[in-house]
Amino acid sequence: MSFPDDLLELAQHLADLHPESSHPASLRRAVSTAYYALFHLLISETTANWARPELRATLARCFDHGPMKTASETKVAHINAALKDSPPSAAEKTVAIHLRTVANAFIQAQQRRNDADYNMAKE
Repeated sequence: MSFPDDLLELAQHLADLHPESSHPASLRRAVSTAYYALFHLLISETTANWARPELRATLARCFDHGPMKTASETKVAHINAALKDSPPSAAEKTVAIHLRTVANAFIQAQQRRNDADYNMAKE
């Protein structure tokens, strides 16, 4: 099992720790851990085809949360504009929509992780 899969399994375990009642600390850790599962999945998928396998781990360390969110926001905006201005072929449109979904998921997961880790006013 890959590290992102392990993290996602752990997030589910944390969310299920107290089925009889919501347990804020467990749920906050579950949200945070689920975000890290997505973060590491995106990094591993990005670095998987790097030409020099011995440098993949080093390359993976170059990824940072803020720039990944900015890149995701930029990609969503570009895809939205492209779909509006000059709709691509069916296959390209499908890929663009899936990529937009992943980018939006990353943006939302990062915001929820920030809330879970730092915003004690949110339940």
